[in-house]
Amino acid sequence: MALVLACLILLPAARAADGRHYMVSDWTMADGLPHNLVHALAQDRDGFIWAGTWEGVVRFNGRHFTVFDRQNTPGAELSGVFCILAEADGGVLFGTAADGVFRYHHGRWQHLGEPAARRLPVSALLRDTDGGLWIASANRLLRMDVHGRVHDVGADAGLPGVRINALASSGDGALLVAADTGAYRLQGGRALPWAADWAGTNAVRGIAGDGADGWLLATDDGVYWRDAGGKVEHLQAGRRVEAVLRDAVGAIWMSLSSGDLLRHAGDGDERLTITGPVSPALLADREGLIWSGSTDGLHRVAEVAAVGFTRKDGLGSDYVRVVLQSEDRTLWIGHADGLDRWHQQRMHPVRLGDGGGRDPSVLALAWRDGMLWAGTYDKGVFRLDAQGRVQERIRLGSHGEPIVRALLADPDGGLWIGGTHGLSHYRNGQLQLRLDSRGQPTAVVHALYRDGDGTLWIGTTGGMAALGPDGTLRTWNAEDDIPAQYVFDFLRDPGGDLWIASDRGLLRMREGGFRVYDHRHGLPRDKLFRIIDDQAGNLWLPSNIGVFRIARKELDQIDAGTRRQLAVHVIDHSDGMPGSQGNGASMPAGWRASNGALAFPTSAGLGLIDPRIAGRYDGKAPPVVFESVSVDGVQQTLADRLRLEPGARRLAVDYTALSFRAPDKIRYRYRLHGFDGDWVEAGAGTEAVYTNLTPGHHRLEVQAMALPLDWSRQAEVGTAVMELDVVPPLWKRTSSRVLAGLALAAAVVLGFWLRTASYRRSQRRLGRVIAARTEELSDKNRALELAGIERDRLLQQLEHQATHDVLTGLPNRRAAELHLRQALERAGDRGEPLCVALIDIDHFKQINDRHGHHSGDRVLREVAELLRLQLDGDQFVSRHGGEEFLAVLRGVTLEQALERLQALRLALARQRMDEIAPGLVVTASIGVAECGPGQESPRTLLAAADRQLYRAKREGRNRVCGL
Repeated sequence: MALVLACLILLPAARAADGRHYMVSDWTMADGLPHNLVHALAQDRDGFIWAGTWEGVVRFNGRHFTVFDRQNTPGAELSGVFCILAEADGGVLFGTAADGVFRYHHGRWQHLGEPAARRLPVSALLRDTDGGLWIASANRLLRMDVHGRVHDVGADAGLPGVRINALASSGDGALLVAADTGAYRLQGGRALPWAADWAGTNAVRGIAGDGADGWLLATDDGVYWRDAGGKVEHLQAGRRVEAVLRDAVGAIWMSLSSGDLLRHAGDGDERLTITGPVSPALLADREGLIWSGSTDGLHRVAEVAAVGFTRKDGLGSDYVRVVLQSEDRTLWIGHADGLDRWHQQRMHPVRLGDGGGRDPSVLALAWRDGMLWAGTYDKGVFRLDAQGRVQERIRLGSHGEPIVRALLADPDGGLWIGGTHGLSHYRNGQLQLRLDSRGQPTAVVHALYRDGDGTLWIGTTGGMAALGPDGTLRTWNAEDDIPAQYVFDFLRDPGGDLWIASDRGLLRMREGGFRVYDHRHGLPRDKLFRIIDDQAGNLWLPSNIGVFRIARKELDQIDAGTRRQLAVHVIDHSDGMPGSQGNGASMPAGWRASNGALAFPTSAGLGLIDPRIAGRYDGKAPPVVFESVSVDGVQQTLADRLRLEPGARRLAVDYTALSFRAPDKIRYRYRLHGFDGDWVEAGAGTEAVYTNLTPGHHRLEVQAMALPLDWSRQAEVGTAVMELDVVPPLWKRTSSRVLAGLALAAAVVLGFWLRTASYRRSQRRLGRVIAARTEELSDKNRALELAGIERDRLLQQLEHQATHDVLTGLPNRRAAELHLRQALERAGDRGEPLCVALIDIDHFKQINDRHGHHSGDRVLREVAELLRLQLDGDQFVSRHGGEEFLAVLRGVTLEQALERLQALRLALARQRMDEIAPGLVVTASIGVAECGPGQESPRTLLAAADRQLYRAKREGRNRVCGL
C-alpha cells in the first residue's frame, strides 16, 4: 500500500516490506467449527474450503460451515484429521489419527483400503498418476494400490525408519519425501537423499513448489528456498518452520512452531496477528487468499485496500468525527474525546482544555495560513498553531455553547462558523450572527463550501442556502425547493455542476434544477456525508454502511438514458476499514491527502484508503455451486438433473458463490426457465423456493456477481444450472390420454361387433370354403418364403463375417474405415466435434509368451468387453488389428475425450484378470486426436492418433496422450 505509506499515516507495525497491507479474519467454534484446533486445510475442485479438526471435518462456503463427524456421518471416524487431499475428480481424501483414509465424493463417504489399512495413523497423502495413493504413516511410507491393498514401499526403497512429515510430487514422476532426517527422492523403487547439498540434513517438515520451478523446504533450521536458477535463500535460520508456501505475488508464507505466521516479501518479514499458536495448516486458495489454522480456529488473510487508525494505534477515541491534512502533511483527527495530531510517524494528543478534565468532542476543523480552527461539541471554537498549541478560544453563547459542526476559513482572516445556533462570522475579535436557528429550527448548519465565484454554500437540516458575494441570501427549502431534507456537503465541477451530498442520495444541481441518484439507481444507501473527487474519474461518498466509489461517466450515462444502474463499489470493514459506519453532520467528514490517499472518519476509527488498490480484485466471476436440494422437506442427492415425481409440492434449492474475499458483497439472481417470466433478484439470499411447479422440463439457472453490481457485464457473472423434470400425474400424461382414447375406440368397435354377429357367421362359412381352396397355394408359398429366409440369413452371416472380428465380435478394420468416413462427413455437415482414439494393449507379446496364445485371446476378449461397456453405448469401437483397438468418439471434444479415455484406462488397470493368469494386470496406451485443420480426413486423423499412441508408449505406457 505504497500510496498510503507515502502519506505518512500508516503505522510501522502495519507496513509490509512490499507495501501491501493484510487483514486477518477469524472463525471459531462460536461460528460453527466443531473444534478450535485446525490441523489441515484444502480447497476442492468446486472451490469449497475443507478444514480438519479433532472433532471432524468442515466444509466452508465463506458464510457457514457444514460439519461431518461421527455423530452425523455414520461409518466415518473423522476424529483427528491431520491431512486433506483434494482430487481432480472432485473427491476429497482425509487422513486420520488412527482410522486410515476416508474419501468424500458426490455426497458419499468411503473408508479406503483393506481392513489393516483402516487402522493406520495418517500424516500425509499424495495420489500418483497411476491411481495409487501414497500414505505417510508415522515412520512408514506406504502405497495403496487401486484395489485397496497396502504395500510398505519405504522400507523396500531404503528410506530410514524415521517419521515422515510431508509428501510432494517432483513433476517428473518421482516422489519427494520430507522426513526427520532430511528430504528424499524416491523413483524406480529406490530412495536417495535429496536437497542435502543446499538445505542440509535438518528435519524437513514441509515441501512446496515455488510456482516457478523452484522448491521451498520448511525445516527445523528455517526455510530453504532454491529457485529455478539454483540460487538458495535461507529464511528464519535457527527457527523451526512447520509449513511454507509461496503466493501468487511471490511472497513466502511460513507457519512457525513458535506459533507465528510470517510473510516474507522483499527484504523484510511481516508477522501476522493470528489468535493462538498457528498449526501446520497453511493454504493459498484460488483467489490468492491465505488460510491458516491455529489452536484458536480458522483464519483468512487477505490483502485489503484500506487500513485504520484506532485506540490501539494511539488515537484518543475510536469514534472519529473529522479529519484534515495541513500544508505540512500533518494529519489532524477530531474525535469524541478531543483532537489528535499524526506527525512524523507518531500520534500526538492535542489538549484543548486548560485543566485535567476531559477534552470536548471535536466536530469541525478548518486550516488557513498555518492555523488550525477546531469546532467542538460544547466549548466553542479553538484556534491552534501548527504544533497544536491553543492560541485563542471563541465563545459563541453566553448561556451555553452551541454544537459547532462546520467551519470555513476565508483568506482575509475571517472564519465562518456553522452549528446548532445557525451561522456566524468571526473576524478580528468580532462575532456576527448571519443565520439564526432560533427562529428557524431547520437552519442548523452542517456544511460550508466556498465556490469559485465567492458564493458561500450552506448545508442545513432543512435544505440549503447560498450567500452571494454581495451579501444576498437565497434559500432552498427541504422538499419544496430541493429533493432532500439534510444537506451534508458540496462539490463544484469544473463544468459548472454542483454536487450535493444529502440524506436522499447524491444530487446534481444544473441550471437551477436537481437530478437525484439514489437507491433506485443502485446506491446501497441514500444518506451520504461527503463528496471527494479522486482526480481519476471517480467520486467517493462515505455512508453508514461503507464508502461508495462511483465513476463520474456512469452518472453521465444515467442522465443520457444509456444506463439504468450505477456500478457502486463499496469499501467497508471487509476491505480493512476499522468500521463500516461513517460519521456525518460534521466537517470535513473525509479528506483527500496531498498524494491521493483518502481518509474517512468512522465509528470505529479512522479509515485510510488507497484508491488505486480499491477494486484490484474486481472483475472475476465467482464460481456458483448448488449446496443442497430438498423436495417437500426431504433432502435429495445432488445431481445435474433432478426428477420431481407427481405430488411434489415444494422445491427448495440452496446455492452459493464460492468467493471468500468478500462473501457479503456477492449478489444473486435466479430464474427457472419454463416457469419464471424474468430473473428473480435474490440480493444476498442463497435459496430458491418453488411450489406447485407445472409438469414438464425446466432449467434452474443461478447467477452471482460481486459488487459493484452490473449484470450486463456477463464476463464477471458466475453461473450454475440444474435441469428439472417435473413428472405430471397419471391422468395428465399423454400416454394415459392415448389409452383412454383407445379404450373408447374399443367400446365403439365392440358395440358394432355385437350388432353384426349374424353377418359375421355367414362370412366365416364362406371363409372356410375359401380357406380350403387356398390352403394348397399357401403351402407352396410358405415353402418359397422359407427358402428366401434361409438365403437372407446366409447373406447376413456372410456380411457380418466380412465386417466383424471373429475373436472379439467387434467390427473389424474394414467396417471401421467405412464408419470413420461417414462420421467425418456427418461431423463436418453438423459442425460437431469428433475424436479418434487408438488403444493398444501394453506388453501384449509378453502376455502371449508367458501365458500362451489362448490366454492372450482371452485378454483380447476381456478388453473388447470393457470397451463395449465403457464406450459402445453411444460410440463406435472396433478391433483395428492385433492388440490394437479403434474408438470413434462423436460429439466429443478433445478435453472430454481425454477425460473419458482416462477413466477407461484406469478401469482397465483396476480390472482383475486372475481367471486368465494369477496376478495378471493389463494396461493400455491410448493416443487420441481431434478432427480439425490438417486432421480432417480418415488418413490424417488416424495418423495423428497413431503419433499420440507412439508418444504414450514412449513416455512410459499406461497413459493417455492427445492432440
